Amino acid sequence: MATCKLAHIVALSMTIAIGLVVQSPAEAGYFVRPVLQYDGELQDGYSNTLTSNSATFSDSFSSFEAHVDLATGTIKTYLEMNGPSNGFGVSTGVMGDQIRYTGSSDEAVTFRFDFDSIISASQFYTGTPPDFDSRYIGIQAHFAVYEAGSNATYLNWTELGTVSNEALFVGSRTMSFQDEPLEFGLSYSDSLVADLFLTSGRSYDIFSAFNLIAQPGQSVGSITMNSLNTSTIGITAPGGSFTSDSGEFLGFSQTPQASAVPEPATWAMMIGGFGLVGAAMRRRETSVRFA
Repeated sequence: MATCKLAHIVALSMTIAIGLVVQSPAEAGYFVRPVLQYDGELQDGYSNTLTSNSATFSDSFSSFEAHVDLATGTIKTYLEMNGPSNGFGVSTGVMGDQIRYTGSSDEAVTFRFDFDSIISASQFYTGTPPDFDSRYIGIQAHFAVYEAGSNATYLNWTELGTVSNEALFVGSRTMSFQDEPLEFGLSYSDSLVADLFLTSGRSYDIFSAFNLIAQPGQSVGSITMNSLNTSTIGITAPGGSFTSDSGEFLGFSQTPQASAVPEPATWAMMIGGFGLVGAAMRRRETSVRFA
């Protein structure tokens, strides 16, 4: 029963963090999204105009932070909760940008998402331990690369999403610390890495997300998860270079915008306008000639 409940928490937290707002296809190809969930409340810092954003919350029992920055490719998160409590909290950062590659198609480009966390718990029972403890401490990381023009949006790009089969790469890590004692401390780090051969002149969508999830359970005391040192995207392209839609992602300059091709009706108006200008010039020339 406890396992099912915790699985539901993990699935729910990712669903809320990734899928709250509907984005128009006409909007920018980049976004930042710090999200906090605590005590039934939610802060969603989604923006596709900002290139960095933060969400924070703190009271006498809980503290949450999420910071997302496209320029450095970083997601920084922090979570502190106290028990006993069956409420769960989540600190999440999500980001995405569209990049254009120029360079060799024969040399692999390495994409990586490195993440780490310092986790500690200082908890104890004040009475007889229950048959099962509802405490949960976990980490989730998601990373994906899609070719631009796929159906991937910030809502559906993870392995759990509906278009994961279209990804050039999609990966995730879920780490649970269920077997740790009530009082413990540890450092955790991992990476999601892909070597991909890209086509020069094409654009690609990059997404990443990092979650800290905790439920203190029936024991007394605190749980702290510190990932402020940080979750970071890195791209190594020995045979090429990138630009980005945001103009800031990992320091990549702005991708040039394609010039719009006028619609037929616009062409007709332009041609008509040229004709009017020509007629006016002819009249002016005529008036000068016979002055």
